[in-house]
Amino acid sequence: MNAINPIEAARAVFFEGVEHFQANRLAEAESAFERALELVPGRTSVMINLGITRVHLGKYAESIPSLEAGIAAEPASPDAWGALAHARFELSDWEPARIAFEQAFAQGTDSQLMRLQYAKCLFRLGRVEETLAAYRRVLDADPNCAEAWYQLGDLQRETGQTDSAIDSYRQALANGADPELISYLLSALKAQPAVPAPPRAYVQGLFDQYAEDFEEHLVGQLGYQGHRMLIELFPAQVPERFSRVLDLGCGTGLCSGLLRPRAGHLTGVDLSAAMIEKSRALGRYDVLAAADVHDFLATDATVWDLVVAADVFIYVGELARLFGLLQRRIAAGGWLAFTVESAEQGQGVLLMPSLRYAHSLDYLVSLAQQHGFTVESIQDAAIRVHDGQPMFGRYWYLRKT
Repeated sequence: MNAINPIEAARAVFFEGVEHFQANRLAEAESAFERALELVPGRTSVMINLGITRVHLGKYAESIPSLEAGIAAEPASPDAWGALAHARFELSDWEPARIAFEQAFAQGTDSQLMRLQYAKCLFRLGRVEETLAAYRRVLDADPNCAEAWYQLGDLQRETGQTDSAIDSYRQALANGADPELISYLLSALKAQPAVPAPPRAYVQGLFDQYAEDFEEHLVGQLGYQGHRMLIELFPAQVPERFSRVLDLGCGTGLCSGLLRPRAGHLTGVDLSAAMIEKSRALGRYDVLAAADVHDFLATDATVWDLVVAADVFIYVGELARLFGLLQRRIAAGGWLAFTVESAEQGQGVLLMPSLRYAHSLDYLVSLAQQHGFTVESIQDAAIRVHDGQPMFGRYWYLRKT
């Protein structure tokens, strides 16, 4: 009996994998490529195809060792570089992604999606002029690319180029961008008779994408401390411990370590499912819910002793409905603690170019009085750092009467 030649067997299994991949049977393709590597480890073509398949499956972290090993053996691998760039991009590994994109472009792998992702990498790396040039290259190739106009508008808005941002957003709208989203973005740049609510899908998508490097960027780079200061600045009359605590807009759980010792039962709610999964990994919450804060308060019958909202109201806008729900969900004598960015007296609610909302003192005092809360303390303190300078916010502590 002839012994099975592992090289021939591996080749046969490899071609099975190629057939599965071409038929979009990705799980079967991954399995076939894995078997081929077991038979003959280290085959460059198999490693690259396995990595590319895992990228298509959304297994970005798992794809990287195979792709990098394949590229190390065969640097002239444009498809591998392209797949590696996409994987690094999805993992928010901005500098490795940038390098991989540039290698892919140099070797002839190119697409509109890759160019848009590359521009986002440059922006996240703070390379503003290069980002502008990258978007211009996309638009030179396709002047009707709504996504490029939209992202260019975002960059111009965030860098204070208001008129240019308005023009870019209008171009995006003319080329088929979401009218609700573009209207919201334009409202942040021009005075409007009514303050628009943020599109829910936009906010959810934004924070889902941001979840992976949220804490590193917010705390590490921006020096965010609002979550910590909100707890540290509790007035003296706030109890040391509460029976039931709600972390409203909990994000990745920044407040949880500070709240857990003070809570008999701790619940977190956030619109972003990706943020909730980050919070779940901490193991500090008794209950976590991926939901809009209004929907959660409207359907959950729990009565809370303490509700905290660190940097949440700045993404909500008008707060009358939320205060009405909190009025029914906070126990008599219970506490509501939150942060806001401050608008001038008489401005009420203001949507700023940062896409955050500011709230004036008179607006919030009126809401508190209307909904059965006593203002116990208001303190101004730094929330984060911008361009090396502290950015101040306002810390509010209300007690339910």
